[in-house]
Amino acid sequence: MPNHAVRLFTWMLALSVAAIAPSPARAQASLHDGSFVTSDGVRLHYLEAGSGDRVIVFIPGWLMPAAVFERQLSVLGEEFRILVLDPRSQGQSELTSKSHDPIRRTQDILEFLKATGTHEFILAGWSLGVMEVLDLIARHPQAGLRGLILIDNSIGEGRPPAPRKSDFAAIMKDDARREAYMRQFSKELTKIPPPANVSQAILESTLRAPGNVAIELLNQPYPREYWRQTVEKQSVPVMYAVTPRLRDQADALRKKRPGDRSMVMVFANAGHALFLDDPKAFNAATAKFARAAFDHRSRH
Repeated sequence: MPNHAVRLFTWMLALSVAAIAPSPARAQASLHDGSFVTSDGVRLHYLEAGSGDRVIVFIPGWLMPAAVFERQLSVLGEEFRILVLDPRSQGQSELTSKSHDPIRRTQDILEFLKATGTHEFILAGWSLGVMEVLDLIARHPQAGLRGLILIDNSIGEGRPPAPRKSDFAAIMKDDARREAYMRQFSKELTKIPPPANVSQAILESTLRAPGNVAIELLNQPYPREYWRQTVEKQSVPVMYAVTPRLRDQADALRKKRPGDRSMVMVFANAGHALFLDDPKAFNAATAKFARAAFDHRSRH
């Protein structure tokens, strides 16, 4: 090969490598693990990226692992400190026969905030995590709370959904049926298959917890009004990111919290894990919301 051709090939190869190599900023948002032991003796795992005093704390949904927020850790961690909890019996946290009731779960989040030295923060809950985040601030108002991000679950607005028959409890008590249910449930969280490692983490987490834990986690002893009233009492800004099934509730929130008190987004082409289906839009909206929430506090 002539020398000029060799030089051209080498230059093109260097460009190709540069295009796929992580940027310096992305490298700074490296992901690492942490853990702590709760007051009732359960080891809880969490993931962390980024640094600083502007913190976004994610609480995943029913049976979900912290790894489901991998794309938020890597991207938002460039600008904020991102913490994601593996709730008890989920992800890489300890599988325990101890209580999974709402009081214990909110206590776990309180202890997570303390263990990670978190003082000023935005709480972000997805699915069941929406209920747990709202339950936390209803029971234990947080002086350091700067904003709420509520992802694709009801907040008690509008009409309650029509009741429907379900054999969920029977399925959860039958190992073979439960495994089939969890495999299908895991696939249906997104419209676009997520990265293989995230898919695997989701599936493993759903299959790991026994049926009685899966049932207990959904035993929320509150009326719908509890969630609506909790949101209404908050003075901090609220971001509500939902799929079309919750559009009416999103519209109701927008009317109640005009201006900079709310950011409402409807992800028309995403599944329940909308932050996996459209991470670019979700991350951009979250960063914009967080900047405004933290900056608003610093001016007052």
